[in-house]
Amino acid sequence: MSTLIRATPLGLMGRWATQSQEQARRNAMAACTVLAARRLERLEVEAFVAEHLARRTSTGEPAAALRGVG
Repeated sequence: MSTLIRATPLGLMGRWATQSQEQARRNAMAACTVLAARRLERLEVEAFVAEHLARRTSTGEPAAALRGVG
């Protein structure tokens, strides 16, 4: 009997809705992982640049050296 219920249009729609929602959830989890990795990389780069500029500023190098001029 349960096989017959699954073959009905209502059963097919129920399975489609469930499968669609599960796929959307997997897509969202994958996107979240990618965004978290990008955020971490951005924070690491920001910290590196801030540290680099602080070292340059503390050594008293001219501003032209920061831009690569000279």
